Amino acid sequence: MKTLVLLVMITFMSTQNAQALTDESIVPILKYDPHYHLDEHNHKISSEYLVVVPEETRFFEGSQKIRFERALSILEDVLNSEEFKYRVLAYMRSSDGKRAYQKNYLWNNEDQRLSNEDVYALIMEGNEYMRPNTFGEMNINSYVKACRWYEEWKTWCRGVIGSTNPRSSKWIAQNWKFYKTYLTSQMVANIVHEWLHLLGFLHGEVNMREEVPYVVGSIAGQVAEEYLAARGIAN
Repeated sequence: MKTLVLLVMITFMSTQNAQALTDESIVPILKYDPHYHLDEHNHKISSEYLVVVPEETRFFEGSQKIRFERALSILEDVLNSEEFKYRVLAYMRSSDGKRAYQKNYLWNNEDQRLSNEDVYALIMEGNEYMRPNTFGEMNINSYVKACRWYEEWKTWCRGVIGSTNPRSSKWIAQNWKFYKTYLTSQMVANIVHEWLHLLGFLHGEVNMREEVPYVVGSIAGQVAEEYLAARGIAN
């Protein structure tokens, strides 16, 4: 009986962890509804401003830390930009052409489906589960972790870029295996992906590349790359 209970607990913990991580093998396809025009819908969409608050971050010293700090410094401009807003709202699934996200609901509230407008509003509201009543803030608590040689067999060390436990922690773990070579825009994409988990956007099991964390994280990375290029700042 004890063995059965232990197996159930391990399965549950593994499932929960799998819902809040970034897998390097999952690459979203960014497509936007060509008929969606932001100026026609702007009056229906919240115009909240999201303030980025790096509360506590731990990163190895060196050139990559400069990139990481640059990522944090541009996040606010990226997430409050019209480019980001348009792409989050106009995103359409490549699988069926609908202007909607896969698993478009928070936590396990499958009966409360969210439109693209709802998703954008929740992002700008910025109310993380473990940081309640911090409306309008993107609170960042993160640490970079290097896997040791004896841990290389672990799934997290092999192919997970970042992870968090949104129901029990405000922290984001970042895998040094990837961050040691990442560009600023790639860091932005991953930070946003993991932070979206803290809002309650988890992963399902079907078409994960069309879910909010993967898609919106990629959009943020795309906008960040364009933002840096337009200003002549190194990525």
